[in-house]
Amino acid sequence: MADGAGPEEAKLEANWDHMIVKLLALRGDPELEAFLTEKHPELIKCATPIQTATTTAASTVDAADAAEARDTWFNRKLKSQASSIRERRQLCKILTKLIRRFAEKYESPGPEAVSAHDALKDGGAQEGPVICVGLASGLAGTRFEGLRIARERPGIYQLGKEPLRVAVQAELDSGDLLIHGYFEGETLHPVRVPIRTFLEEHGAAPASDQCDMFGGGAGAGSGGTKPAVQEEAASGGAASAKRPRELPPGWIKRESRSKPGVFYYVNEAKGLSQLERPQE
Repeated sequence: MADGAGPEEAKLEANWDHMIVKLLALRGDPELEAFLTEKHPELIKCATPIQTATTTAASTVDAADAAEARDTWFNRKLKSQASSIRERRQLCKILTKLIRRFAEKYESPGPEAVSAHDALKDGGAQEGPVICVGLASGLAGTRFEGLRIARERPGIYQLGKEPLRVAVQAELDSGDLLIHGYFEGETLHPVRVPIRTFLEEHGAAPASDQCDMFGGGAGAGSGGTKPAVQEEAASGGAASAKRPRELPPGWIKRESRSKPGVFYYVNEAKGLSQLERPQE
């Protein structure tokens, strides 16, 4: 959405984003793919994984192409380039309702449904809907509900608009989905936690939420951990007695919860964490 857009434009963007999140989660479902191909081919370009340095061109679409496809879809379905924002919002709402019927078999799977473990093992097209819907269910009722979740390739998923790339596994006995690890480039950092815990620790959360590069995540899912600076101030330690030397823009200092007294530095925008103090 462009800067300075009014409330109606903001509502349209919210309706559009909600629709695309639903579509992304279900990409790979045979019935949905046939529906899009026949009725809404432009949206295939809009509901794709975000292009990253590690994804292949065949699995992503350039942002300009996606924007053009979006406008073409609106103009074709509403038969007018001058269609109102209200009409565009209504079109998004109607399609979102239609999409829900494709999600039912994943949200309430029957006894013959493919399990998350088997879907990941097979790695076929339907892995995406099974895993995306399963991950989304783990965020229901939390501040992360409605997060963009997309299958990038077998076993690898994108979380959020500035995507965190993660590897997903399913427990063999329970079928519970776990974030097995997250990527920095092609380096996989193991975590093995439920999606909500992972997001509380590493993802799209307020700055007060903590990330622990040393692997101590107990209680992270509660969201009740205080930032290290607040903990130091509350304890009356020396750190609260003087102003710390400023860090470069985007960097913050955190204390490891698993190794109290050990600090590290995080730049969430760049997805970086390190022991050494960053330089200008």
